[in-house]
Amino acid sequence: MLIVKMNSTTVECNIAASELREIGLTPEDVVNGLEVSVPFLSQINKEVGERLDYNPQTEVMMMSRNMMNDGSVRIFAVKMNNDDIQKAADRLRSAASAVLSEITQDRVDDIKNKTGKEKGLALNAMMSEVSETINKVYAETISDSSIDKPQASTRKLTDHEKYLIEFEKFDNAKRFSKVASKLPIEESSLYKYKDKYYIVAELHSFQENILYEIRRDALEYAELMTVNNPDAVHIEENGDKILAADAIMHLAKLM
Repeated sequence: MLIVKMNSTTVECNIAASELREIGLTPEDVVNGLEVSVPFLSQINKEVGERLDYNPQTEVMMMSRNMMNDGSVRIFAVKMNNDDIQKAADRLRSAASAVLSEITQDRVDDIKNKTGKEKGLALNAMMSEVSETINKVYAETISDSSIDKPQASTRKLTDHEKYLIEFEKFDNAKRFSKVASKLPIEESSLYKYKDKYYIVAELHSFQENILYEIRRDALEYAELMTVNNPDAVHIEENGDKILAADAIMHLAKLM
């Protein structure tokens, strides 16, 4: 997750779709504010509040959630005090008056009386003017804020990664464990569920070369590997536990 503090009142968060999948969410879950996303959104609220020194007793936090073309989610958070609220209300009143002056009944009747291409062009012109007027409200809000140098930082959504690795055959699990035993895997268990074998492993290192190695090994020996998938809990609760701890080390010794 990329967090950019734009100024003293505004924070922008960008979360990749792949990051959301790692914690069992979809971009749609977050944008629509579904119940499953509430813990994550609460975490975002806390993070943003700390960065903006937000006082819930005297200030209001306004947040917007938007899904981008690449499936990522962009969240804007703006902190507003009483002065900000008054300025925003004044702008909205001004914008509303401007919009009303642009959408007079005479103008609407004129558009209705046009035909063919001219009707569409006239309607588009009116709608564009309305959109431009409304956009000015947001532009003026941003320009009113004290613009500091943006402060960007990144943060993992989880403090560890739990891998659920599926194998068709027990021998494949052993082969995977042989090559993966050199990785900094702190916990691992082996389960059997519906004729398939599963290794649940926790990795507490986010070095790119380490992540690349475990994914490469899984690609060679496993049928499927997911990260921070809620299905891991289902396997742990319903599967037959074969090795409760240090499964990868024990399986590696069998080769």
